[in-house]
Amino acid sequence: MSFPIANPDVYLNYLTPSVANDYELVRDFNLVTFGALFWDILSSMPEDYRLIRTRKSSVTLFAYFVRRPTNLVETVIAILQYTGPITNCGLLLTIAAAFQVISSTTASYLFLKRVHTIYCRNKIVTRVFSFLWLVGVGMSCAVFYGAFQDHIEIADTKHCFREKGSSVLSVAFMDPILFDTLVYIAITWKILTTHHPEPRQSCWKTFLRGEALPRISRALLQSGQQYHLITMGVDMVRFAYTLVPSSSPTAQVLLADPASSLTGVMACRVYRNLIIRTLDCEVVVGGVLKTPVFAEGRVVNVSLPMKRSWRLWVADLMITADPVHL
Repeated sequence: MSFPIANPDVYLNYLTPSVANDYELVRDFNLVTFGALFWDILSSMPEDYRLIRTRKSSVTLFAYFVRRPTNLVETVIAILQYTGPITNCGLLLTIAAAFQVISSTTASYLFLKRVHTIYCRNKIVTRVFSFLWLVGVGMSCAVFYGAFQDHIEIADTKHCFREKGSSVLSVAFMDPILFDTLVYIAITWKILTTHHPEPRQSCWKTFLRGEALPRISRALLQSGQQYHLITMGVDMVRFAYTLVPSSSPTAQVLLADPASSLTGVMACRVYRNLIIRTLDCEVVVGGVLKTPVFAEGRVVNVSLPMKRSWRLWVADLMITADPVHL
């Protein structure tokens, strides 16, 4: 026996209590995510201005500046989905899926260029990772299927609702886990094997603390560790949600936008910090370094040309490509 809806204008009245709770939880998560993204963009504006002013135009720099605005638009659309009013759920979710594909693609591209720079002399590795990146772009397009098939309007309330789950979505959520892990392993292996830490105990110290590594090599290693540990946990939980049969279709996408946003923030942060550190080294290139030197018991200042120091730093890192590719 069915009972009439007491207040048909309230969209939550058409949902079961558990699904309505998941619906509200997803909305709140997206609102918090929007605030965090907006704060991240504002707080990094001085560094972004420095990148624009000092770096040459490149595809990598373009991907960096495209990543966060697209993620912000994606989050805004996700909020509209759960707050309404929406006249066409399919069109709105298709636009959101397009922005999600762009944001995930640009984030993975930043790390693809890291591999290209580290392995600039190994064409096989660079081509393999370029192929994996293209495969990832195709896998991320699986979100379009969910946008077309899974969402409907709640009665006539102009609010969108994810009616059924889709196993295809798991494919899109699995790709960042695989690609980021392979990139992390490749870069870490290259750094550790290049500097040949001995004995084995020293190797572990180098891996955990970055000891015995040049400054930029240490930055590459530790920033990769931070990114991998933080984003991998969230991505694994997001992927696991899509595999739980007891979860409602709404709960399965609980971490979809927050995980995508966190990945973008961390990817841009890692890229930005490394470039800023590189710029700090470039400031002194061609200048003069004053260093104390002992001469017959007396300390004197000797001018050292920094041009050679810059080349030695690049040799230590085994990066011979133009630093703009970083």
